[in-house]
Amino acid sequence: MMAFSDIFAVFKRNKADSKHVRSVNAASSNWPDDAKSFAPSADIRGASQTVSQRVASLYLNDPVVRSGVNLLVSNIVGSGCRLNTPDQAIDAEFNSARIDPSRRMSSAALQRAFIRSIALAGEALALHRLIGGSYACQILDPEQLDRSKNEDFGDGGGIVAGVEKTFDGQIVAYWILPQAPGDPFARAIQSRRFPASEVIHIFEQEFPGQVRGISPFTPVLSVLNQASIAIEARLKQLQVSAMLTAILTSPDGTDAFEGNPNASLEPGAIIRARPGEDVSVVNGPQSPEFNSFMKVLYRQVAAALGLTYEDLIGDLEGVNYSSFRGGALTARRKAEAQRKVLLIEGFLQPVSERWQAIEVFSGRQRQIVNAGWIEPAWPQVDPAKEADAEIALLDAGLKSRREIIEARGREFETVQAEIAADEPRTPKTPAIAKPDEVVE
Repeated sequence: MMAFSDIFAVFKRNKADSKHVRSVNAASSNWPDDAKSFAPSADIRGASQTVSQRVASLYLNDPVVRSGVNLLVSNIVGSGCRLNTPDQAIDAEFNSARIDPSRRMSSAALQRAFIRSIALAGEALALHRLIGGSYACQILDPEQLDRSKNEDFGDGGGIVAGVEKTFDGQIVAYWILPQAPGDPFARAIQSRRFPASEVIHIFEQEFPGQVRGISPFTPVLSVLNQASIAIEARLKQLQVSAMLTAILTSPDGTDAFEGNPNASLEPGAIIRARPGEDVSVVNGPQSPEFNSFMKVLYRQVAAALGLTYEDLIGDLEGVNYSSFRGGALTARRKAEAQRKVLLIEGFLQPVSERWQAIEVFSGRQRQIVNAGWIEPAWPQVDPAKEADAEIALLDAGLKSRREIIEARGREFETVQAEIAADEPRTPKTPAIAKPDEVVE
């Protein structure tokens, strides 16, 4: 039987040199803060509430965070997506309907509120309602989804952070608190169980097993905090630099101010110094690299949010057409993907399906029709060049007129009708004969 000292010696011989513990640098022991995440979905559940509270606070107080949230909402929602079906009457009814419980919010306003919730908290929560025989969509505070509700059913299913799942991963219900945190009439009331068919809960699914979302500002929250501290320090520095401080020295050590304890220098004053007295001005410290440092911080924020630095800060200094367009196209591609997954598939599709089902059941609509969506058009960087490109694609048979019109945020049938209405009033240009032709 080997002694413990012999076993330890064998272990030491088999242990790799510390310089060669890992062949992949990203897995080496020389890693700042030793950042590890053994269960990302659990980390999100534990941190998302604190993160959303901090992001909400910065949204109210930090202009850059407010700009970032508003840009995410504007890029994804724009002027709002509109229902587009073969029946224009259904489209007009849904697109003009005010389907929140108060009947005050337009479709675009409801879409913006939904996406703003995702930008701030990383998730959005809503309920299907039936009020007065008509459909209503009630957007809730994501914190009403009861984080404290956790239960193991023993068969592989259970409730995790308010989300009830079966053993095979199907979400069957949500446990929702009746009041939002901070409600003036909120009481210690237990959460209620709502079937999954009555709830819209959307977030960016990043990891397997994830049941709650987290704000897109998470990776740069510390950066934003550092930027806020740097700006405050810079402001203090400017305040100190603006103060003119002078030191008056006399050669014989006598009191240069003749006993005045509150000597001061007034603007435009002329001071007569005695022979041999010396005056030196104290200048505050300078930070010539401050702007470059702040650009580095805010570029990190823009990169994490999928935005361009120029849009986030409004700084177009040194930007040319090609670089601005290249950055804008990349940001648009990210926003279009989020629009399709989060807004159209996650929110608008279930809302339109439930709205149509209630309209059919009440007799106001004959049948449920397949829903398509017209997305808002992007602002054009160079309208003339983009129009020429569209015409070239149309002539080459690579795009249809419908595709071009709907990409600009208009209904094809509406534009066709407007063109047909304009034709009778359009003056005809008289034919101009060539010199060798005779016009009869």
